[in-house]
Amino acid sequence: MSGSTIPAAAPVAAESASRMRVGTLSYTRAGLITLFVYLLWGDFCFTLMETVVPSIMPLKFHAIGAPNWVLGLVLTTIPNLMNTVINPFISFRSDRLRSRWGRRIPFLMGATPFLVVFLTLLGYSEQIARWIYASLLGSQGSQLTVTLFVIGAFMVCFQFFNLFVTSVYYYLFNDVVPEAFLARFMALFRMVGTAAGALFNAFVFRYAESHTGQIFLISGILYLVAFSVMCWRVKEGEYPPPPPLQGDKQSGFKANLRTYAVECFSHRFYWYFFLANMSFAMTWVSGTYAVLTATNIIKISLETFGQVAGACGIVSLVLLYPAGAIADRFHPLRVLLISTVLQMCVAPLSITFLFTRGMIPDSMVLGIYIGLSAISLPIVTLHSASELPMFMKLLPRERYGQFCSANALIRSLGLMVGGLACGMFLDAVKIFGATPDQCYRFVPVWNLTWLISSAVFYGLLYREWKVLGGNSGTYVPPEASRA
Repeated sequence: MSGSTIPAAAPVAAESASRMRVGTLSYTRAGLITLFVYLLWGDFCFTLMETVVPSIMPLKFHAIGAPNWVLGLVLTTIPNLMNTVINPFISFRSDRLRSRWGRRIPFLMGATPFLVVFLTLLGYSEQIARWIYASLLGSQGSQLTVTLFVIGAFMVCFQFFNLFVTSVYYYLFNDVVPEAFLARFMALFRMVGTAAGALFNAFVFRYAESHTGQIFLISGILYLVAFSVMCWRVKEGEYPPPPPLQGDKQSGFKANLRTYAVECFSHRFYWYFFLANMSFAMTWVSGTYAVLTATNIIKISLETFGQVAGACGIVSLVLLYPAGAIADRFHPLRVLLISTVLQMCVAPLSITFLFTRGMIPDSMVLGIYIGLSAISLPIVTLHSASELPMFMKLLPRERYGQFCSANALIRSLGLMVGGLACGMFLDAVKIFGATPDQCYRFVPVWNLTWLISSAVFYGLLYREWKVLGGNSGTYVPPEASRA
């Protein structure tokens, strides 16, 4: 009996050891826990930093009297245009970089100080604009134009350096986290990010207008310290030499570009995938106007808005794990399709609430607002928990990054247009309201339009997925030759 058990122990031990390895990196259990702590602490501070700009800048634009189309241009269109152009270059260079610090950390650490500088300047942009207008321009011209130019310039610089972080940060996980623990890490990653956003909304957002500069400064310093420590303590392994380009540099670029285009864009399955995700992403651009809708139409305070958002974040934190289990049980594509249809059903309730707000007693408004948030929250959480697993289950594993970047490219092109179009749409519908701020009643109308589009493409994608083997275990990602 003992002879039969001893040989069996070696394969088991070897299998257990392999679960703790990724590339040339090998972890003990304590080492893996330490890795998770550094990465998740970095994520917490990263999420706080990323939350500040889209949460507070809409208030600044509204306070200085900027048109909605300018808000959409600066916060959505320009960043997505930059992402479309710069992201592929950064990703390409990072994949092929070989240095003593790895191929991801040099990009993260190199961009972080500059990112923090321009984040801080963005927080004090209104004061800087006033100084420029009074001291350098002698109060000549339009102060609004000067303020918009200063905010725009700082925003472009911030976004440029932020792209180095956001383009490479998520690649680091795949390089340093063992594959056996990657799914659990991503679940923790989403939970930590949700907690950071909830804490910001619950305790910080109420000071968005009165302490803007301090919030930007403190979040920048916190991010600088956390990311510096993370980059110092997290070690990348050794990578094999990057594959050589075929032919000279010019012909190599053309060959890679042609391969990329044919593999990603010549099969209708992937077009359905890209267009479904892009359509849903078009609902994100209206998030820029969420706080303006809450304060100008629903008539709740910033403090109340932040508290409700914070409570939703905390509840979402609890729901994320069971939502992920549901996605695993029924397949994330099915869950995404169902959650999108359910969001379509909830949208008319929000439209009705906003258009009848004037007839609803103030004593009932907060309860209705919380009720609609409570109805939407589990549906949105299902969608959030299913999105990344759907990518992993549907896209070719060996070219996962390539197809993710193609999805990001299409999505960015959509958001680049959508950010400006949403602002122009809201400006156009001002004629239907007694005051200009009444245009924010139409925000859920925009969302419903794109939810319908997303549901249509998810439905087409689901049909193709079933033809290719569905959830029977025979699904194979389609190749270009099958188109």
